[in-house]
Amino acid sequence: MFRRGGRVRAVRPGGLDAALALALSDPITNALAGARLRESARSAALSQEFSFAGEELQPEGLLWHGVNLSPMSATERALDDFGRRMAGRGRRASSVVGDRAAVQQLWEHLAATWGMDVREYRWSQPLLLADAPSASPRGDAVGLRPAVPGEEDAVFPAAVAMFREEVGVDPLLGDGGRSYRRRIAELIRDRRTYVLIEDGEVLFKADVGALFGPVAQIHGVWVRPDQRGRGLGRAGMTELVRQVCRDHAPQVTLYVNDFNEPARRAYAASGFRQVGELTTILF
Repeated sequence: MFRRGGRVRAVRPGGLDAALALALSDPITNALAGARLRESARSAALSQEFSFAGEELQPEGLLWHGVNLSPMSATERALDDFGRRMAGRGRRASSVVGDRAAVQQLWEHLAATWGMDVREYRWSQPLLLADAPSASPRGDAVGLRPAVPGEEDAVFPAAVAMFREEVGVDPLLGDGGRSYRRRIAELIRDRRTYVLIEDGEVLFKADVGALFGPVAQIHGVWVRPDQRGRGLGRAGMTELVRQVCRDHAPQVTLYVNDFNEPARRAYAASGFRQVGELTTILF
């Protein structure tokens, strides 16, 4: 994607270890992009989606330019390098996401050419880390468990409702939801979707959307509307942390919009505390 010999170059297999080491210097902030970096390590997507600034074996920053545009552990100089490069190219990403200060600096270069496409700015998204889970689950969420293959039809409507509420677009548009359904099936197959189901309907769901180093990042939290305000979200998140720590990784994180006060209260009550701040710019 970027010309050879400049400060910004594609990550190649020979530089993968250095890139991963830099991303793992802050696995909580870099969880989403870092998970994709590790996933693409043995494919052509590595060089197509990831670039570094500086020296290959001592990078000053990384940039994921795939479905999202996301800077990782980048110095101010690297952010300026990335911003200047991307500003001259057509936008492919559906969002810009990352540490707030980093995104703000990157956006100074991109706003003039990409700004007309912005659908929503979410400048403040508190990044939360769960405290150590309690030894026993909350009784009112004792039925929470990983979804299993064969339950896709039950999970799909809840996932679609969550996506419409959270992202503000319909995942059924375009291909009728086929790609979204495949993603849901993949998460269920990997035991990364957790559900509370009664009478065949999902009351609560959440996904382990990214796994990177010691971090499991939670995405897609949803409570059925008629169950909201009854403590199910708080109880579900408390039990979710316990099970995700058991099944996947010792550090459980998520990020939330600053204006979503009910969710922020539920997360705080279930043991999450703020450790950073992200920004998402949606197109």
